Amino acid sequence: MATLDHDERRRRIAEVVVDVIASEGLDAATVRRIAAAVGYSTTVVTHYFADKHDLLLSAYHIMSEIAASRFEKTYGRDPTDLVGYLISMSALDNADLAYWRTFIAIWDRSLRDPAFAAELHSWTDEALVRIQAFIKARNPQCTDTDRIARRLFALIYGISVQLVFDPKSWPLDVVRDTLASEVEVLVGRDINPPVAAVHRGVARR
Repeated sequence: MATLDHDERRRRIAEVVVDVIASEGLDAATVRRIAAAVGYSTTVVTHYFADKHDLLLSAYHIMSEIAASRFEKTYGRDPTDLVGYLISMSALDNADLAYWRTFIAIWDRSLRDPAFAAELHSWTDEALVRIQAFIKARNPQCTDTDRIARRLFALIYGISVQLVFDPKSWPLDVVRDTLASEVEVLVGRDINPPVAAVHRGVARR
């Protein structure tokens, strides 16, 4: 029980780090500010995270956990629903917009800090592997999954960065149509259109 409590507190603090960075910027995510936001003393926060550097890394970790959970949920529901999964990676709703704001805020730190660079590379590599899993399920004959995954990932990056700065720039239906068209060109049609269509409907926000 003590271990569970420890994990829950650590996760709660990490979630607050993401929220503070998203709303106030990277510089605001100090130990004192995070402690105030989560309702703990600074002593409690430093019990779980050594310093600001450790706190900021926790934001990456929590977003990685969320990304893994979404992959498992979407892939488990329909491994051919590549479009639905790509939409789940984007910055279309408020929660995802906060994650992308945090992600972008930490990019600059990644250019100068090896630990953050390693986290960014790991996050990117895992995202590409997951996209490839959907590609292979949708078209088992596809032999260029890495190139296609990188192209689709770049498209999601571009759309999401634009959404961070202008949330109205990409309505959901436009994003869905754009991704569906690109996926059909690069990967091919769904191997089982009626089933996949049903699942895409469930995945819509």
